[in-house]
Amino acid sequence: MPLKCHSINYNLETFQCEINNRTKNGKPHDFVYRSEYVYLENPFRARLGVVQSLPGLSCKDIKDSNEDSAIGEYWIDPTLSNDSFTVFCDMQTDGGGWTLVAQTLMSSSIHPTGRIKSRKLKSISSYASGKVRVHVDALLELQRRIKFTQLRFFCHQNSTGRIFHIMTKRNPAGKAAVQYLIESSKTRPPACGSFEALPDDNSILAANCDKWGNNRRCSECNKWGNADNRDGYRLYNNPVFWKGKSYVNFHPEFLACDGSRNASLSKGDKWQLFVR
Repeated sequence: MPLKCHSINYNLETFQCEINNRTKNGKPHDFVYRSEYVYLENPFRARLGVVQSLPGLSCKDIKDSNEDSAIGEYWIDPTLSNDSFTVFCDMQTDGGGWTLVAQTLMSSSIHPTGRIKSRKLKSISSYASGKVRVHVDALLELQRRIKFTQLRFFCHQNSTGRIFHIMTKRNPAGKAAVQYLIESSKTRPPACGSFEALPDDNSILAANCDKWGNNRRCSECNKWGNADNRDGYRLYNNPVFWKGKSYVNFHPEFLACDGSRNASLSKGDKWQLFVR
């Protein structure tokens, strides 16, 4: 049986087999019970995303197909174009299935210089460079392909001693936050009620969502993002801030994590942005 065959449907009346590239756990919404069929899984199937010839659509797709998938790199092909590439998948946090789209991991205390802007979705594969930031139009394409509904922000900066770690909720407020950050900057949504803090979060900002953002006339107005930053990289540039007090910034040249914009950097400081 081919390794790409994950399961089969055997018709007891016609004695024919239908080969599937997913199991019913991987695509439960596609599974329909019919009495004339017997469903069987291939015990020798290749694990989705482990080999280039059998990529997943996303980290969530891979996690759904293999619940015991470990944290690490996997192959995905979200555009179904036979042009797969590797991404980092967090298969643990809040049930896993998170696809990494941006990262900076400090290897020293020297401040990064410059960033690499890209409009190509495939550029998320270059997360290890620490400088690549993909335009929101590319992430919108990814959203349309894999139907992600959540964003997750993680950062830790030794000089502040705090962790900022939140994910948007699967509710109308969370959806509005994702829409603003990824799709349209016309309406800046309220922050409070749109996210939840993860267990390791001990940040000032997550506990003070009513102080976020500005609206050109005032600050501390319970808003995502910066009214002066509506471009295609707004997801990275002060998506969360309390003016004059605390900032989260994923721009490699202006990194900040729940502290001042001038806080010192050190080896091990980390910024990560995921979608699911």
